[in-house]
Amino acid sequence: MNKLPVAAVLFMAGIIANCLRELMEYSPALTHAVLVVGTGVCLALGVGLYAFAEIVARYKMRGHDKGAKQ
Repeated sequence: MNKLPVAAVLFMAGIIANCLRELMEYSPALTHAVLVVGTGVCLALGVGLYAFAEIVARYKMRGHDKGAKQ
């Protein structure tokens, strides 16, 4: 049961790789566009998540957290 997340990730990676292989056979240009857009979306989500985590950390460090005033 502990290895279920690893199996799920590997299964999803296989599905994604198969989809990309079939898309590559259909159109290399479309495959490139899909990969570029996917990379951009992941980068934007990563930067946004990092910024949010930094803002929350600074907010807590200044003592604005409700639990810190008790």
